[in-house]
Amino acid sequence: MMAVLYAVRPRRLRETAVVIPVTFWRTLRPGPAVPDESSLAGPDGYGGPVHDRSVQAVLAGMKNGFHVMGHAGPLKWWSPPERAVMMLGDVHIPKRFRRTLKNSGFTVSIDDAFDDVVRACGAPRKRLHLTWLHPKTRALMGELHRAGHAHSVEVRNEAGELVGGVFGVTLGPVFSALSMFHTANDASKLAIVSLYHHLSAWGFAAVDHQALSPWVKDLGGKTIPRADFNALIKGSEPAKAKPGRWHVEFAPKDTAEWKKSDAA
Repeated sequence: MMAVLYAVRPRRLRETAVVIPVTFWRTLRPGPAVPDESSLAGPDGYGGPVHDRSVQAVLAGMKNGFHVMGHAGPLKWWSPPERAVMMLGDVHIPKRFRRTLKNSGFTVSIDDAFDDVVRACGAPRKRLHLTWLHPKTRALMGELHRAGHAHSVEVRNEAGELVGGVFGVTLGPVFSALSMFHTANDASKLAIVSLYHHLSAWGFAAVDHQALSPWVKDLGGKTIPRADFNALIKGSEPAKAKPGRWHVEFAPKDTAEWKKSDAA
């Protein structure tokens, strides 16, 4: 019901008018398992339903510039005309948040609780919340993680409770951040900034945020055309982008001192 209400909002009607007939048609006559430019339909970059949920097909589709999303019905491919990215050479951490990093009492880990982070990202909120992380999609993310392509950053409070995090998938020199959550103030921001710090040190070029939120924009994020994003993910693979489990190297107090010139 919430998905239907979301789809018929005035600013979504143009998109919905494309999604429904294209999904119906491509369910009857599936297109390629891995979407490409020929799969695009409509001005918002709809790429059709996901027919092949294997790790190989999903990863290949994402490396073609698509991301997965689907609140109701089948999981869907999307490649919007503009993509929100954080170029890791452009990260600006305000002084106030640097103080938060030093004094919050939070700790950070990487790949210690991937399934818990994904589950928390899709969990109910105090406000109305429509999630795309249904059980089958959470299972797919877990498969990507166990194959060494998806990773999570976890934030815990002084009691050791998980209070924030982010997860996503590596696409060559780009990390595609797919979702985040927080149950304590600044916990998700801390997860993202810690992610930026680690990826920059490891030789990544950018983080894909799909849509540009105000606070990512304040940190230095921007939107770039689809063609530029596709060219970006075709770049050289960073040295530490190899499949496998990642490990934390920087505590929040280290990230508080991080400057862009420290990037590898």
